[in-house]
Amino acid sequence: MARRIALAIVVALAVAGPAHAFTCPETPLGQRIDQADGAFVGRSTGFRVAEDDGGIPQRVYTFVVDQRVKGDIGTSVEVRIPALAENGGQEIPEDVAAGVLMGNAGGTWVTTRCGITDPGALLSTFDEPRGQGIKLVIGLVILAAVLAYSIRRVRRRDAAAPARDGG
Repeated sequence: MARRIALAIVVALAVAGPAHAFTCPETPLGQRIDQADGAFVGRSTGFRVAEDDGGIPQRVYTFVVDQRVKGDIGTSVEVRIPALAENGGQEIPEDVAAGVLMGNAGGTWVTTRCGITDPGALLSTFDEPRGQGIKLVIGLVILAAVLAYSIRRVRRRDAAAPARDGG
């Protein structure tokens, strides 16, 4: 009996076609922001089914933009997202904040579930302090100027002070 079950499992696996799961690359968020044509944090106000052009079924989501991160994005934006999960689709709940990374295809904003991310993570990655090296150099230049000024004042004061009698 166990042999028949094992044989049935092997046959089922052999006959089954290749898996077509949609997987997202494990790329750091900062790099994904750099690669995106546009990015924002916003809330969906709903969607409509995109007109069928014979391609992948899509939904056109309308978002109210809470904060623009990258790209020429107004106060609201429409983004095409595949309707089916196996094509990278994801349903976006209405009035829930989401971080969205998008590409621009012929003037149309598009993304997949890989481009939908935590809004806090998107903003914190985008707002990471940059230019630490130049800030350090500027700080050292200011420190050197203050020290030079202070040393010069002390020398002038000592030169103007009357000589002390040692006895």
